[in-house]
Amino acid sequence: MVGPDPTPPTTVNPDSWHAELVEGVSRERVDPGAWWKRFNDPMLVELIAVAERKNLDLRTAASRIREARSRYGIAAADLYPQISAGADADFVAGSQLSSDSFGSESTNFYSADLDFGWEIDLWGKVRRSMQAAEFDVLAEIENSRDLLITIRAEVARSYVEGRSLQDQMKSLQSIIESQAETLSLAKKQYQQGVVTEFSVLQAEAQLQVAEARLPALQYEFATAINRLSVLLAEPPGPLQDRFAATAEELGVPLPPATIAVGIPADVIRRRPDIRAAERTLGAAAANIGVAEAALFPSLKLTGQGGYSSTEFDQLISPDNLGGLFGIQISWPVFTAGRLRSVVDVRNEQAYQALLSYESTVLNAIADVETALVAYGSSLREQSRLVDAVSAYDRAATLATDRLARGVSDLESLLNLERELLAVQQQLAVVNGQVASNAVGLYKALGGSWNIEENTLDVTAAAGTAEEAG
Repeated sequence: MVGPDPTPPTTVNPDSWHAELVEGVSRERVDPGAWWKRFNDPMLVELIAVAERKNLDLRTAASRIREARSRYGIAAADLYPQISAGADADFVAGSQLSSDSFGSESTNFYSADLDFGWEIDLWGKVRRSMQAAEFDVLAEIENSRDLLITIRAEVARSYVEGRSLQDQMKSLQSIIESQAETLSLAKKQYQQGVVTEFSVLQAEAQLQVAEARLPALQYEFATAINRLSVLLAEPPGPLQDRFAATAEELGVPLPPATIAVGIPADVIRRRPDIRAAERTLGAAAANIGVAEAALFPSLKLTGQGGYSSTEFDQLISPDNLGGLFGIQISWPVFTAGRLRSVVDVRNEQAYQALLSYESTVLNAIADVETALVAYGSSLREQSRLVDAVSAYDRAATLATDRLARGVSDLESLLNLERELLAVQQQLAVVNGQVASNAVGLYKALGGSWNIEENTLDVTAAAGTAEEAG
């Protein structure tokens, strides 16, 4: 066969990650298990299973795989002879006959024909075309796996965001209740002449500011649920009810104590987007051979034969059989450089595919580096905020007790409650960020698609989804 043989590209990659690995991240080889199960949240596991089964983008990806396989069948068909059959019947009245030998009677003509054509694949044009189509199929499979990883991650992130917003609303509601009690205490002390009206108004304004934040959180929560419902291909109403019913039982899912990240080479082997880019490069290389084969002579065997008779019951008879066989040779002697230009185009497309592959590898390494920094930063921030909330909470409790005994002033308590609210809200946000960044790290590492118990056959999944309606 003419043209280059597709070979896996090679890249130079770092031996280890540049980002500092914080506590909770190890250099052990990436575990191919179902990472979402390690969050110990049954609802999250269930929602991802629903998305795998019903997500519309995954079903579209399955259709693309089936389309690519059919295109391979089209390419492979050119490797075999093409045979067509036909039949004809003519009924001629006497007045329409051009020869006196027929007389004035009507005459019928019957024929049954077979046409045969077969272009011999001398230079591998068809086989290179099949090779390119096969790489296209493999690329679509890898694209579907990459989409599967993305869908799982987006479901998990939307779920985490919903739980985080629930926690933020719960924390805000607790602060609102605490500030309402502070306002009630301030009013009593104002009536007793202990504090001024300014302190009462300040406590009331602080309570109203806290209450004003609640609608915005409710809007963000509804947005997260609606986004999740689209991923699940379900209406948002029942999902929102489920979140409300499990709010006390399930909070923001906690990531595992340790996440193994391996080395950059592991990621290159695991990530489907890199594998898809490699398959695309293979298809581009095979198409060079298709273009080069067009420069050489082509050989085609042709044939035509069949039966013809004026009597239908005598049609299939050895005496009525006839036909011809031929050999066609064609060679594009002069095309004004068109075929050579096609070869140049295919070479440039292969070079572009190589550059795209290298870019995909670099982006994958950068994704993991960024995810490591994000996860480590959120873990450190979470640790410090936990300590800060604990300190502010103890200080607010002491201030409330001192105010009730007349030892402290109301302004100090209001300042502490305002700061406590800010830190608690920030902690609720960061708790969600920690879980979301863990999801992002798993996604950057290649997710989980290549283990036997969690491999999704997208074609089968699409069929299941179609049956489910």
